[in-house]
Amino acid sequence: MQDTLYLKLLENWANDNAPVFVVGPERSGTSLLFQQVSNHSAFCDFSEATVETFCFNKPWLLLEDSCPENYEMRLYVGQKNWDAFQNKIQPIVEANRLADARGLPTEYLYQEDRPKIWDARQYGPLLRTFFYFAWQNLGKKCLVEKTPAHIRSLPEIYNVFPNAKVLVCTREPSEIIASHRKRFEKEISLGVDRESPQIQWLNKPLEDYLAYFREIDDIVRHHIVQGRKILVVPYSELTEHALDTMQSIFEFIGVESNVNLDAQPSEAEARPEQLWDPLLNKPPQPNKIDISAYLNEEEVMRVKKLKEYLHDTWC
Repeated sequence: MQDTLYLKLLENWANDNAPVFVVGPERSGTSLLFQQVSNHSAFCDFSEATVETFCFNKPWLLLEDSCPENYEMRLYVGQKNWDAFQNKIQPIVEANRLADARGLPTEYLYQEDRPKIWDARQYGPLLRTFFYFAWQNLGKKCLVEKTPAHIRSLPEIYNVFPNAKVLVCTREPSEIIASHRKRFEKEISLGVDRESPQIQWLNKPLEDYLAYFREIDDIVRHHIVQGRKILVVPYSELTEHALDTMQSIFEFIGVESNVNLDAQPSEAEARPEQLWDPLLNKPPQPNKIDISAYLNEEEVMRVKKLKEYLHDTWC
């Protein structure tokens, strides 16, 4: 009975909250967008937890003891709260043991039985519990979470939080590819082996990028047609027209816009500076990249052809 009452409490809490999820292609400006949103005084203080959780892509990691793979998730819950969180989800752990015995995969993305796996493994209640603990740990204000890859988990995000607000950061496709390649070369210059698995996400064939952009565009179109609460935020708008763009974003989210990028925040509103990426402490500013230094003419033409298919917010 206690577990049933607790799950109902979580469901009511999730229905009453509208957390913000920042998603989109990697290297499209999601970190910058996340920082600008979380700087608002209505949101939880994320100065210690601005990492990507991948909690919707890999929810089974929440069922495991402390390990490197769930470190980012533990930052949201709070290290001191992890044991209490683990204790609360024991019925879900048991449900997953039963799912293992039935031969159900842990991954649900791209699976034919995606909804069946999601329900059998109780990933919905698991993630509600995760975010409830995170909400308590981070100050009981509005939640915002940034994992670009969660673009593929929008149905599950809305399953957990029916009133969730999703911000999709987009960027001119050639710039995204160039940014990947620029970062790849930087990692090599810092001594990382070119063949290291840790940086291969920055070194994909052009065909992979083109397919990736089409997939994301299809997902966004589908959910907009479904009437979901989605706002597409082009990187160029965020960096070149930051004031107007942030005011539109806060209006979409439903919090009072108090944007003044040049003003110093009051002592009550001031947030600790980010140490993991000092550039995020600065107001958004234009950040052009030399595409010709990273894409040849044929690649540029192929991307240009792709843009005829993509939504016009890829700019």
